[in-house]
Amino acid sequence: MVAKNQEEIEIIKQELLRSKLPLYSGESSNSEEHDTGVSTSNDSEELNTFRYPGILLIGDAGVGKSTLGNWLLGYHGDNGPFETKASSDPVTLEPQTALLEINDRRFNLIDTPGLFDVKDNVRSEVALTKLANTINHCSYGIQTIIFVVKKTVGKEIDRQIQVIKGFLGEKSLDHILIAFTHVNMDQTMDRTLMKNSFNHKMNNFLNSIDNRWIVSPHPDLFTLDDDIVYTNVYEARDIIDSFPEAYTIDMFNRVRRAREEAEEAARMKAQEERLRACEEEIARLRNMAGVQAARNEAEKQCFSLDTIVTLEGGKKIAMSEVKIGDKVACVGYNNKVEYSEVYLIAHVDKDKQTEFLKVDYTKPDGTTGCLNLTSEHHLFINDSFDYARNIRPEDSQIQVLYNEELIPVKVTNVSKEIRKGYIAIFTRTGTIIADNVLCSCYSSCPPYQNIIHYIMAPIRFTTLFRKSNYYDSDIHPYLKFLHNNYKSITAAFN
Repeated sequence: MVAKNQEEIEIIKQELLRSKLPLYSGESSNSEEHDTGVSTSNDSEELNTFRYPGILLIGDAGVGKSTLGNWLLGYHGDNGPFETKASSDPVTLEPQTALLEINDRRFNLIDTPGLFDVKDNVRSEVALTKLANTINHCSYGIQTIIFVVKKTVGKEIDRQIQVIKGFLGEKSLDHILIAFTHVNMDQTMDRTLMKNSFNHKMNNFLNSIDNRWIVSPHPDLFTLDDDIVYTNVYEARDIIDSFPEAYTIDMFNRVRRAREEAEEAARMKAQEERLRACEEEIARLRNMAGVQAARNEAEKQCFSLDTIVTLEGGKKIAMSEVKIGDKVACVGYNNKVEYSEVYLIAHVDKDKQTEFLKVDYTKPDGTTGCLNLTSEHHLFINDSFDYARNIRPEDSQIQVLYNEELIPVKVTNVSKEIRKGYIAIFTRTGTIIADNVLCSCYSSCPPYQNIIHYIMAPIRFTTLFRKSNYYDSDIHPYLKFLHNNYKSITAAFN
């Protein structure tokens, strides 16, 4: 930023005041005047009125994007059309726009929701989706992408730049302007002092974008009449006006398609790796497990009848009330809670006295819970499936559903109880959340979840076309077949 004398500053002030557009009050039907007001992307009709090149304000939540937008529009940072507040909490929840005029050229200045929320991935994904929708309505392209960051951004700048390049593409850096916020008075007044405060990584990055950076004056330190405000805003406008061409929707969509293709390739590779791992574990099972271990599979895989499961829709019922075709809470391949169809009740007895392990645990809010299952049943212990009998109080962690998320909690006690009746139900994912605890549907044989689930594939497939009506205390015939013909089945994988 070149120092300005007082006469030059007065000229700048007059230019900025002349270019300041009136805010839309809602009292006029003039369409051109309507365009000068602030609108949000909740209204698709407003989005379709973007008939000028866009200027995107992007950055972290609460970093000061709206404040900079107000300065650029000719208002005090905390008292303009874009809403602000003195905290790091997000204020802009939907993209909003106002008209900005520079050297007789008009632009849509677009304030966007905060990106890069490391504490809330879902909110970050929503913000990126809204940003993509906004870009796709900028039919005249994006003149400038103003990346707003705190001066103290530190190591986070690397991750944020990677997100921008991954989402907008490498070409977006040719249209980017960095605006630093939360800068002290001395560094705001002296560009050299500010530059000397940058670390090596920041200097390298700024050099890569031809040192396109400005300071957004802190609204608590400067007023609208301060000369430094006008010189900083003038420099920002000058940089915006200097870009020879716009970042286009076509550029953005090419990046999006490439990203989707890469994600699909990664998914396919992950599936291939899972299949290969399953085949390797089948070989290990053949060598390690032995015939007797497989035959034991049918003997003890059960829960107590009053074990609670959650149906799709949120209703909670006892396992004894579950019917074929019900969808119950479980965990899928992406380790997210989902609902899977019950395709088989392997065996059930409502009268037989059965010994169960009672597994007690304490949730983060101090409330307690417990799960009753047989000792050879598999559940998720210390990051892998294992026998229930291997749980060690105070040392073992199990996965418990808490506030709609699975979290690890310590087991506080394990005891034995005799209860009347038992039941074993199989879901299509091979997992089930029983009494809020992540469990396998399988037991007794070595706890190789992928292998057992692979071997159960034929019955999962046949029940897609013909629902099972099996409901007996004896083990299901298919499982008997597996146990009695274990050698023949494993030999097929040679």
